[in-house]
Amino acid sequence: MDNDMFSESTITVSGSVSDTEKAEKQLADAQQALESVEEEVRAAREKTGEELSSWLKAAATDSLAQAERKRTRAVQEVAQATQEMAQVQARENSPGPSVESDSGAASEGQEPGLVYATSEDFLVDQLLPMYIRIIDSRNGTWCRKWYLHAEALSRVDALWRAWEHFRLDGKTGMSVWWRDHADPHMAVLLNQKGPFHQCDLETHKDPEPLPCDTAPPGWFPKEGDIPFP
Repeated sequence: MDNDMFSESTITVSGSVSDTEKAEKQLADAQQALESVEEEVRAAREKTGEELSSWLKAAATDSLAQAERKRTRAVQEVAQATQEMAQVQARENSPGPSVESDSGAASEGQEPGLVYATSEDFLVDQLLPMYIRIIDSRNGTWCRKWYLHAEALSRVDALWRAWEHFRLDGKTGMSVWWRDHADPHMAVLLNQKGPFHQCDLETHKDPEPLPCDTAPPGWFPKEGDIPFP
């Protein structure tokens, strides 16, 4: 009897799955599902471009709409899985329950690690799959070689670092990030008069800085030379 009990206990422990493993699997499954749906969308879009009868054209258009709705749900699932993964990592990286001092203030815990290693990882895996917009001659602009635009590099980096900060707020963090960071920055980046105004989805043109004349020598006093009252 004791041996049987020991065996059951051993199987239970060895078969347990950590929260991190669960979150990783959930995220991987969501990303795989999104990739599958992206293939459906591409196939459906190609079908609508073929020479078809009016009836078949309508059916192809309906199939594309359904595929795009599935993609929207898949993107939301990836976003949710990513956020849950971040919360699990934050919990595991914390040193445990905080101990309050006599004044009632909680001791500071260890800062949790980043979800994404670079701003490019964040852009490709998190931002672009969620921020879906129509980009054509009448609606916005984007450059595939966004990394060749200094302004885009700076804004995407800012979006990434802000996201890493606000993801730790499980209440209003994401709302604040969307309202105060994502929407304003993306509105500038996608604007037809923005940093990609000379580019399109197929062609990149090196950006030219605004013309600027330098001031005469001594026009701007150096820091330290400014007298204080």
